[in-house]
Amino acid sequence: MKRPIKMSILMKLIVTLLIVLLPFYAATLWLNREGSNDIRQEITKSVVNNNRFYMQSFDLELSRINQVLNNFLIDNDLQDIGNFVYDIASYERTAKLIAIQKRLQLLKASSNLISEVYVYLPLIDRTMSTTDYDIHRSPAELTALSANLDPFHLVSYDKELYMSTRYPSNIYANRQPVFVIGVKLSKANIQTSLRNIVDPEQGVSVLYEDPTSWMTASTTDAKATSRLLPLLHRVEDVNDAAESITLGKEKYLLSFKQSDKSNMTLLTIMPEEIIHGSLQYYEKWAWIMLGMAVFIIVAFSYSLLRIIHKPLRQLVAAFRRVEEGKLEPIVTVERVDEFNYLYHRFNSMVGRLRFLIHQVYEEELRNQRLLLKQLQSQMNPHFLFNSFFILKRLIQKEDPVKAVQFTSYLSDYYRFITRSGRDHIPLELELQHVHNYADIQSISYEGRVGIEIDPFDARYSQLLIPRMIVLPLVENAFKYVFHTTPKKGELWIHDKEIDGTYWLCVEDNGDVLSDEEIDALRGRLADAQDQQESTGLINVHQRVQIEFGTGSGIELSRSQLGGLCVAIRLQVDKPGE
Repeated sequence: MKRPIKMSILMKLIVTLLIVLLPFYAATLWLNREGSNDIRQEITKSVVNNNRFYMQSFDLELSRINQVLNNFLIDNDLQDIGNFVYDIASYERTAKLIAIQKRLQLLKASSNLISEVYVYLPLIDRTMSTTDYDIHRSPAELTALSANLDPFHLVSYDKELYMSTRYPSNIYANRQPVFVIGVKLSKANIQTSLRNIVDPEQGVSVLYEDPTSWMTASTTDAKATSRLLPLLHRVEDVNDAAESITLGKEKYLLSFKQSDKSNMTLLTIMPEEIIHGSLQYYEKWAWIMLGMAVFIIVAFSYSLLRIIHKPLRQLVAAFRRVEEGKLEPIVTVERVDEFNYLYHRFNSMVGRLRFLIHQVYEEELRNQRLLLKQLQSQMNPHFLFNSFFILKRLIQKEDPVKAVQFTSYLSDYYRFITRSGRDHIPLELELQHVHNYADIQSISYEGRVGIEIDPFDARYSQLLIPRMIVLPLVENAFKYVFHTTPKKGELWIHDKEIDGTYWLCVEDNGDVLSDEEIDALRGRLADAQDQQESTGLINVHQRVQIEFGTGSGIELSRSQLGGLCVAIRLQVDKPGE
C-alpha cells in the first residue's frame, strides 16, 4: 500500500490558487491563438483578392495600351514618314511629324504607367519621342524592341521596361521594320501602385516575368529585393494561391497571381511575424501576466505562510516537544492576532502540566521509597533463619573457633543491615557485605563450594546502588544449586563494562536448570510488574528498574561454568554515577 503524498500548507495553497487561475490563462492563450489564426486567414484572403484585382487591372491597362498601339500600325502619316517612298515637301513632312507627335503625347497621357513613347524609323534613321523629332537611341534598343513579337511581353532593356509593336507585324518578322513603337513604362509608378496591395511596413509586392530578366518590387531597397530571389523560384508553375514557407529561420506568407495574358507573376510576401505581431505582443503579455500571477501566488502563499503557517508550525513543534516530554513554553514576541491567545493558553497549559507532573512524580517517588523499604524488610529475615541453624550445628560439633568466627561474620552481617537506614550505599560497601556472606557460607558448606570474587572496577566503587541487590543472587546460588547437588560447587562473582553499561555477574556451575527453564525465568522477569513475588530475582529486578530505569534489570543466560549466569545491568551515564 502506497503512502499518501504529504504536502505542506504552503504547497497546498500554491496548488489551489494555480488550479483556480491557470484555466483562465489557458482560455486567454487559446482565444489569442484562435484569433491569430482567424486574422491570418482574413489577411491571406485580403492579400489574395488584392493580387487578383491588381493583376486584372494591370492586364486591362496593358490591353488598352496595346489596343492604342495597334491603331498606330494603320496610321497613314506614320507609314508615309517611315516608308519615305516618295518625296514629301518639307512643310508637309513637318505637319505629319507634328501630327504623329501629338498622337504620341495623347498615348503617353492616356496611362500613368507610360513614362515615354518612342517611334523608331530605321529607314530614315530617326527616332521620335513626345518631346523631340530626332533623338539618339541605341541600335541595340531598337533591335531588342523590334524582336518582340508578343504585344503583352514586357522587354527589359537598360533596367527599363518597354511595351513594343512593329510594322510590319510578326508575319513579316524577317523584314526590316518600317517603324517600331516602344512604350517606356514608369517603374516608379508601377512601384507606387504595388504599394497599394500591401503596406510597405508589412510586406513586399513583386511583379516579374523572369527573375533573371526583370522584376519590379514595391520597395527600393536593393538588399531586400535580392533577398526575395529565393522566394520567387519557389512559386513557379503556381497560379492564384497562397502558402506559408520557411526561409532560413523566418516564416513567410506568400500570395501569388499569374497574369491571364502574359507570363508575368505578381507575388506578395509578408513575414508572419508582422502578421501576428500585435497578437504575439498580446500573447507575450499574457505569458508575462501568467508569470506575474504565479509570482503573486507564491508571494501571497508565502505571506500566508508567515502569517498563519509559520505560527502554526511553531505551535505544532511545541506540541511535539510536549509529546517527547519536553515541557517548554513558546518563546515569542507579543502578537496582536489570535495566535497570541493560543500561545498564552499553550504556555499556561505547559505550566499546569509541569505542576501536575511534579506532583505525580513526588507521589510516585514516595511510593517507590515505600516499596523499596517493604522489599528490603522482606529480605532481612530471609537469611536469619539459616544463620541460626548453622550456628547451632557448629556448637553441636564443639568447634568453638569456627563458632566464634562464624558469630563474628554474622555480627558484621547484621551490623551492616541494621546500622544505617540509608536506602542506597556505595557499590564497594555492598561488595564487602557479599565477601562477608561468602565467608559465612564457606564455613557452612565446609569447603564444598569454591568461591572466586574478581577485583571490581575501582571507577565504580562509589556507585550508589540499592542495598542488598548482589547478595540475593549469591544466596540463590547456595540455596537452589549448591544445597541440592553433591558435586563440588563453583561460584564466580565479577563485573564488566560494555558501551557505558555496567554489569555485575554471578555465575555458578550448577545443572539444576535446563535451557527451557532459563527461558521461563526470563519470561517471569519480563512480566515482573504482574508478579506477586517480592523476594529473590524478581525482587532485585524490580528494585534495579526503579532506581536505574527500564533499560536496567536482571538478565539470565547460560554461565561459562555451565550453570546459570545472573547479571545485573545498570544504565549509568559515566563511571561512578
